[in-house]
Amino acid sequence: MRFCLILLAVFSAALSHAHAKDKDVLIVHSYHQGFFWTDAFQYGLEDILRRESITTRVVYLDSKRLQNPAYLEQLYKLYQTKLSQETFSAIVVSDNNALNLMQRLAPEIGDTPVIFGGINNYNPQMHSQLRATGVIEDIDIYGNVTLIERIQPEVEKIYIVSDYSVTGEAVRRQVERFLTLNTEYQTMVEQLVPETYQQLTEFASSLDTSSAVLFWVYYRDKNGRVATEGEWKQLNQESRSPIYMVHDLGLGHGAVGGVILSGRTQGRQAARQLVKVLKPNSETLPKVEAGIPEIKLDYQAVVKWGLGIEGEATSTLFNKPQPFTVRFQKELRAVASLVVLLSVIIVVLVYYLSRMKKSETLAKESQTLIEMVFDQSYHFIGLLDAQGRTISSNSKLQELLYHQDFSVDRPIWQHQHWEDQASQQLKSYFNTDKSEQNTQFEAEIWHSEQGSMVLEISLKPLPKTGLGADFLLEARDITSRKITEARLYQREANLSHYYDQQPVMMITLDDHNCIQQVNHFAEQLLGYTSNQVLGHLLGEFYLHQDAVTPRQVLLQPKQAMRGVWRREIEYRHADGRAVWIRENIRPLVESGHLLIVGEDITETKQLAEQLEYQARHDLLTGTFNRNHFEMELAKSLLEVESYTRTHAMLYLDLDQLKVLNDTAGHEAGDTAIQFCASMLEEVLPYNAILARMGGDEFAVLLKDCTERDAKNVANTIVMTLSEQPFVWDDIRLNMTCSIGIRLIDHTADSPQMVHAQADTACHAAKEEGRNRYNLYCQDDADLRRREQEMECVSLVHNALANDRIELFAQQILALSQDDAPMHFEILIRIRNAEGEYISPGIFMPASERYNIAQLLDKQVVTQTLDWLAANPVALANLGMCSINLSGHSMGNKEFIAFLLDKLQHSPVPCEKICLEITETAAMSNMNQAIALFSQFKQLGCKIALDDFGSGLSSFGYLKKLPVDIVKIDGLFVRDIDVNEVDHLMVRSINDLAKQMGKQTVAEFVENSRIIDLLVELGVDYAQGYVIGKPKPLEELVDELLADKRSVG
Repeated sequence: MRFCLILLAVFSAALSHAHAKDKDVLIVHSYHQGFFWTDAFQYGLEDILRRESITTRVVYLDSKRLQNPAYLEQLYKLYQTKLSQETFSAIVVSDNNALNLMQRLAPEIGDTPVIFGGINNYNPQMHSQLRATGVIEDIDIYGNVTLIERIQPEVEKIYIVSDYSVTGEAVRRQVERFLTLNTEYQTMVEQLVPETYQQLTEFASSLDTSSAVLFWVYYRDKNGRVATEGEWKQLNQESRSPIYMVHDLGLGHGAVGGVILSGRTQGRQAARQLVKVLKPNSETLPKVEAGIPEIKLDYQAVVKWGLGIEGEATSTLFNKPQPFTVRFQKELRAVASLVVLLSVIIVVLVYYLSRMKKSETLAKESQTLIEMVFDQSYHFIGLLDAQGRTISSNSKLQELLYHQDFSVDRPIWQHQHWEDQASQQLKSYFNTDKSEQNTQFEAEIWHSEQGSMVLEISLKPLPKTGLGADFLLEARDITSRKITEARLYQREANLSHYYDQQPVMMITLDDHNCIQQVNHFAEQLLGYTSNQVLGHLLGEFYLHQDAVTPRQVLLQPKQAMRGVWRREIEYRHADGRAVWIRENIRPLVESGHLLIVGEDITETKQLAEQLEYQARHDLLTGTFNRNHFEMELAKSLLEVESYTRTHAMLYLDLDQLKVLNDTAGHEAGDTAIQFCASMLEEVLPYNAILARMGGDEFAVLLKDCTERDAKNVANTIVMTLSEQPFVWDDIRLNMTCSIGIRLIDHTADSPQMVHAQADTACHAAKEEGRNRYNLYCQDDADLRRREQEMECVSLVHNALANDRIELFAQQILALSQDDAPMHFEILIRIRNAEGEYISPGIFMPASERYNIAQLLDKQVVTQTLDWLAANPVALANLGMCSINLSGHSMGNKEFIAFLLDKLQHSPVPCEKICLEITETAAMSNMNQAIALFSQFKQLGCKIALDDFGSGLSSFGYLKKLPVDIVKIDGLFVRDIDVNEVDHLMVRSINDLAKQMGKQTVAEFVENSRIIDLLVELGVDYAQGYVIGKPKPLEELVDELLADKRSVG
């Protein structure tokens, strides 16, 4: 009872050791500390756990020595209390008693994993209420019996020894099961349960070598007495037959060994199971393992009993006599170390003796060499005593100081050739306490052969050697250096003077762009003194603070000319005005600095600005001149080439200026011109360009304006000039003007043409009564129209004669089919003599007017059918090819005959040809159109009515015309995304055509929004720039074929 209380106190202290350790691993051993199996099991655990940094708490139940039920019950109550108060990350138990206790404590343990080891007669029911796994103690009886048979062939009887403990009972049951399963060993194997250890010893001493004892467990005798180690040794000594073991306890005292189950091995196995269980995310427990047995044989016992171990592995033997080198390994190492140490000492002594001898030789050689160097040196070297007298000197110093009247007993400074200051410096050094100081100075002396010399003299105190030498004198001839320094100084002074007197600005910059040096001319040019600029950043003196620094100029891609970078930049004068400088920047490689040489170009810049102004402006009015206006007019023509912008030119002619010049003189006329210019500048828009073209003529360029905008501006000008009277002395005159307007769009070919047409409109305004404007229109200018038309007729004839007619095509997109075959419309382009394309809008109207349109149509039909016939791949992938026919061609019988013959004899299927005729041409002669369309349809051709909707009175005739396709006029299509009326018109035309069984094509489709609306309306095809601009026929076909292949 007292033992239980002590155990309780110890256990309580251990469990309450620290609150922070409540998650340690609890290790519970069934037996007491010191028991061989328990200690071996614990050592095995520690072998693994110390590497894993897992903290443990170990307790011992001592159930081997105390096995009464009351004690076990007290243990149960004790652990029941403690485990209900504390938790552990896991519990490790050894042997059956500890596992049985944990089974009873299952409610308190809960889900805490239990790892067991050393379990006899294992049955899963032993831990049925626990979350447990571990290692079982499965003694290999068969392995031991067969081992005995192998190494002791003459054995006839094997006695298995067990005691009266709980473990002994389990052993006997296990042996009985073995004999039941292995009946061949029932006569050989016999269980031995002595009442006392003495009885066991006596029994063993009565056996002979035909028997064997397999010692399993005998810890307690029948009376509860615990066996000692001495009794075990006595048993091994007195036994007359070999003793084998199943555990490693007592090996080395005479037992042979056996197939042994080691407690340490079991402990390691259990520790590895524990590590697996404690791993994060470890949900399932590893399987129960059996203990790993191993064969261990005592070599001494084997020799004693003469056992045959030839067939056993040598690794199973222990206690084998060691060789001499192994037994005395430490002593041999000590002797070897001593020998090595003595050898090293001897080698070191020999080495240092040889070094000393060699050093003596080198010292003598060095002495000789020093004396030679001392004497042969080009420097003047001497040893002086404390009074400055020469003790020893080299030949150079002797040569310098030698004089027949000079006594060597006198101090060195008394030599007559010293310069006075040098003599005083030497004397001062020796007459003061200089024993601990070195000194160095320059001195002049007269040499008998070389004349005046400058020496750099060094005096150094020497250590006291007893030789009488107290100071070392060393002098170097620096005469040449002094002469060179003087020359360099003079050269630098000359260069500085040259730098300062240069008649250009010179500035030197350091690595940080700060001014390091500036000449006098730069100070005068910029109005600053040197103190005001030195050390400042050069950028502080630029007019613009964001100007690029000189070092940044060096990084620009513009290459330098002969290592010099040039630029023009504005500096700020001290009085605030700008000074233009042409900088020449050269890097100074040696120093990393920059040299800037600047030239004042202010007057040149002002003159250039003045000339530039005069080149662009009229000197009388201050407005732009003709030259500048023509350049701007040329730019405006380039801007309207995209068809998205429209400008306007206004040409003004003052109506009454000639009268004013004749009556009041040219001075009055000039003033009137200035007056009109100022009025124009007041009323024109901010982006308008006003220029005086000469005399009384002005021109205005209005950007991005419509016809209405241009008329409004022109009207404002007319009204302003007529309402503001010009007064000159007694003359009061209302200035009027005539204005010609020419809208600048894609029809404007050249600045000269625009200028001429605006001038023509101005003259027309004058003819209509002056003080008004006139908008240039080709329909109103009959003569100009005829001239242009004749030019176009000539252009067409030249193109036909010189093969400058080229086929273009524009894609027609099917809106309801994704994989529709190719569909395009044939267009025509003409090259002029310069090889430039001419727009059809220029030559087609003239061709129709002068009845040559059928020549173009004939050429188009021929080239189109021939090209398709020559390109079978394109023809195979062709869905429809549309060809435009003019109204004049449809009325020409000769052309109709040609067209019918060409279609009938061409290899191109007529079903792939669509002939397009404008609505106007068809309506002009309804009966002829119906007859002609019928002929073409009989051949298989499709008929398309082009520009439908331009004449809405023809809606009623649509059902009479045998057409297949209706092409809706682009006038309605282009704005359907923003204009509801146009949207309604397109829907009406499409619905009407669909009701009559005809397909529809929408022209002038210019954005994707229009396509979406057309799809909603149910239009069949779309044509326009958003789908594709006109291209050469071959190029367009190649692109369409490539697109089709990529989709396929």
